[in-house]
Amino acid sequence: MLRKRIGTAAITALTLAAASGCSWFEPEEEDLDFEAHEDQLTEMYNESIRLIEELDAAEARIVQTCLEEQGFTVHPPEEFTSWAEAERESFVDAPPYQWFMPTAEEAAYRGFWQWTVLDGAETYEDGEMHAAWEEYQAANGWGEPALEQEGTADFHSLDTEDQYDWYVAYAGDTWAAENHPDLGGPGRKTDASGSELYGNPPPEGCKLEMIEAVYGGLKGAENTEEAWTEWYFRPEQPMGDWSAMNERYEERTEDAEGDLLDCLSDRGRDGWEFFEGALWVNSYLHESGEGEHALSSHESSGTRWPDPPGDAPEADDFEGWLAFERDLAVDFAECGDESGFRGAAEHAWQQAQLRYYLDIEDDTYAWQDEMRAHLEQAQEVIGA
Repeated sequence: MLRKRIGTAAITALTLAAASGCSWFEPEEEDLDFEAHEDQLTEMYNESIRLIEELDAAEARIVQTCLEEQGFTVHPPEEFTSWAEAERESFVDAPPYQWFMPTAEEAAYRGFWQWTVLDGAETYEDGEMHAAWEEYQAANGWGEPALEQEGTADFHSLDTEDQYDWYVAYAGDTWAAENHPDLGGPGRKTDASGSELYGNPPPEGCKLEMIEAVYGGLKGAENTEEAWTEWYFRPEQPMGDWSAMNERYEERTEDAEGDLLDCLSDRGRDGWEFFEGALWVNSYLHESGEGEHALSSHESSGTRWPDPPGDAPEADDFEGWLAFERDLAVDFAECGDESGFRGAAEHAWQQAQLRYYLDIEDDTYAWQDEMRAHLEQAQEVIGA
């Protein structure tokens, strides 16, 4: 049987393509027009936040009205706090390089924020730098939401019996016994050895009344890992493939990583390795002795950073540690600019995020329509 021969040049080209990880059948992903989509996706993102907050507030009002009709006039803040994220000027999430690639100006002032876990951080320079850290957290949606729901201030000063009665009215006897055994009541069930058995009973009481009035009822799904039922009532917000998005980012930054590491090496900063698109500077600073834990870390990252230096500052030398951290941050920031890594990473993250949100755009708009319908129903319940 005759076989068609492939020329030597063609074989060589195929071999090189395979060795480089390229494929003639998988061309490099083209850039999308970020600016053309930014406004619409940002509005979509922020509208989702607004709908969550408005529905949270409507639910809280319905439940509190139910409780107050039974004589419960103060409420625990944590049960009526909206945990929605803050709205954004752009839909783009915090990038992987945020922790290890400050600007040169930021680096010279605040380093990598690892110093915030040291004793004396809150009072250094009359607390101005720590206030900047708190502002940074708030801007990124990392701070705790305010627990200032009307009528909540005195709840935890009530007698435990009164608190427990509130939880019974809120979500039923079984729910209260499971979630607040420390306040009294029958407590959790136990096995033959006396060990507590944990469960996840569905809510009853005022919370269930709200769920039935606004959402039509409670739904359950078996959690085989925990051997109990998970309860839900809101439509689930669309979530895309975050792992694929991160892989897309890492592929786009891979070529720029070596240039950054070379620049750091030229400055005497050898021993760094990337892990999942990031350099774990806070883990390095922690192991060098700066603080009891790493402010940002990854349990699977191994030790892809240099050995701690032998001349690190003493543990009680706050200013010494701050200077040590700032020096490292400045080298990272300047190398990010000089090597071109910062520009490549910013572009790669924009493109990865853009495709992620475009992939879930239609599903998100459909989910928003469902949320609006439930919000309208909740407002009718409040009006009635």
